[in-house]
Order: sequence, then C-alpha cells, then structure tokens
Amino acid sequence: MVVSVLVVDDSAFFRGRIIKLLQRNPQIRVVGEAANGRDAVALSESLTPDVITMDYEMPVMDGISAVAEILKRRKLPIVMLSSLTFEGARLTIKALEAGAADFMVKSQMEAMGGQWPVLIEKVLALALHRSEAVRPVREASPPVGRVSSTAAPPLPQPSAPRQEFRKSAVAGMRLLIVAASTGGPVAIRQVLEDVPARFGCPVVIVQHMPERFTQAFAERLSEYCHLKVSEAKDQTVLQPGQAYVAPGGRQLLLQLQGSQLVTHIVTDQDGRLYKPSVDVTLGSAAKNLGAAVLALVLTGMGDDGTRGGRLLHAAGGKIWVQEAASCVVNGMPQSLRNAGLADEVLTLAEMGKRLSQLAG
Repeated sequence: MVVSVLVVDDSAFFRGRIIKLLQRNPQIRVVGEAANGRDAVALSESLTPDVITMDYEMPVMDGISAVAEILKRRKLPIVMLSSLTFEGARLTIKALEAGAADFMVKSQMEAMGGQWPVLIEKVLALALHRSEAVRPVREASPPVGRVSSTAAPPLPQPSAPRQEFRKSAVAGMRLLIVAASTGGPVAIRQVLEDVPARFGCPVVIVQHMPERFTQAFAERLSEYCHLKVSEAKDQTVLQPGQAYVAPGGRQLLLQLQGSQLVTHIVTDQDGRLYKPSVDVTLGSAAKNLGAAVLALVLTGMGDDGTRGGRLLHAAGGKIWVQEAASCVVNGMPQSLRNAGLADEVLTLAEMGKRLSQLAG
C-alpha cells in the first residue's frame, strides 16, 4: 500500500522539511503541496490524497477553515502541525473539533533534525485505518456521529444484541479513568458531555498530549461538560463530580492516603514514549484501588493501556473499550480486545448513557 499525502504550510522551508521527511519512507508518496488553505481545498479535490498535513496559521484561508471545507467534500485524515504554545494548543483543539484526525508539534520535529519518525507512523496508521474502514466487511456496531470521522458510512448490517446494563457490574466504583490517543479529544468530550455533575466518583483523563496542550484541552472540555474539569496538579485530593486531565510531558500516579485518593505527578525517568502514559496511570490505579476502578479506553494508535490493563484486570477492575467503527485509529482498543482484557465493547453513546445511569 502506497499512501499519498498533500502537504499544506505557508512556509516553503517547512513544507520542504516535511516533504523530505515523508519521502524517506517508500510507503509514502507526496502528491502535492499548498501554501494556504484555499489551495489546499482545491488540491484535496483534484489530487485525492489519502492523508493531509495541515498548518493552522496561513494567509487567504486558515487551517481550521480549510479542514472544515475539505471534510464537507470528502472524509479523509488530516494531521495538524502546531506550535508548542498555549494559543497553538487552543487552535489545534479547535481544529480537532472541526474534524482533524490528529496533530503534531513542529518544534518537536525541529528538535530532532526533521527525522522524528512519529509523523510517518501517524500518516501510515491513519491511512491504514481508513482503508480498513471502507472495506465491505465491517463490525456490526454503527459508528457514532463524531466530528473527526475518517470512515465512509457502514453498510447496513444487523446490530449485535447488547446485554442490559446492570449497575451492579461496576458496584463499588471509586474512580473512572478515560484514556485515549489519536482522535481522543473529540471522543472523550462525546463520552463525558452528558455525564451530570452529581457523578459519584472522580474522573481521571489520560490523553496523549504534550505540555501546554493538556491545560487548553481541560479548559475546552469544561465548556462542554457538567463535570468540573481541570488539569491535574500534584498532591490533589480527587473529588466526586470533578475530572482531572493528566498533564502533558509527565506521568500521573494515584495514591491512597488514608481514605483519600491523591494525585502524584512525576517526571518520567524511564524513557517512555507516552507522557502521560495510560499504562502508568492504570497500573497505579490497579495497585491502590483494584476492583474499584472502571477504565474506558478509546480511539488511539499503538498499545498504550494494555500492560496497565493487565494489572487492572488481575486486580478485578473493569475495562470498556470503544468499538472499532467509530475509532479514528483502532490500535489501543484492539490491543486490549486481542489480549482478552475488554469487559465491554461499546459505542461512545453507549458509554455516555451508562455513565449517566451510574449517576442515578
């Protein structure tokens, strides 16, 4: 499979850097480049690329507007390239809400001399998931109406019967963990936006994001959610009805101090790829709370969450994963399913409904 890419950036220098990086992989072919959003919209129609990389600050038409216009005409994955500033984070989150599938920070590429392989991994993973999503054989569950869909509408198929949800299945729950990567910001919002403020336990959100982005993400989530949402701080006593976003660039551990559940924010010295890591947070939750934890693992590339999921499963905790059809990338949920660790496979709407039922 050869993946065709359209590169969009108003800087000719940076376009050249991206093109050079992508063309090092024989599976990727750059089919065109654009210096503004208006040209990007036109080229997306004429060149029909598999994936687009998109800057957000450009003349004539900005990246967010271009994303919206492109996705009106054709559903395909768009990766935003952002600056590592709070304003850059805020605009990137808006681009994700407009339908962009994922993002990367430009300074991280520059720091690695333009050889950072993650962009290539993202492009290939998004293109692969899209190609799998449009095959005739699909999972039975229909996709939820999410903003960042990259799949064509599913063929009509009978829905798999769902067992009636019983609150006793998660009796004694003291903590909800919601984890995601690629496609996660929109998916997390869709799960949590209907959960009432009276939700009976705290919520910890682990979304793969760099520093500064998690604060902007928390602030944006708080605009949609009834729960009070904030970026997690060190030594915070977690409260019911409040959600805490794990800070980018660090790890969030959970500790019991008497009867209170407290955050411990640490700098990772183990060289992990993901900061924050779902494995780290799930592992600490399993150690301290065991069966009193419910974890939701949503759309994302890779297998982060599987090692921690094993620890949580062994301790008696429950794990719900997002069904494949509505994932931007199905890596994280599929890894848990393959390992036999998923207690339930649900749509985002089903997860939100069940959480609302748990709130009484």
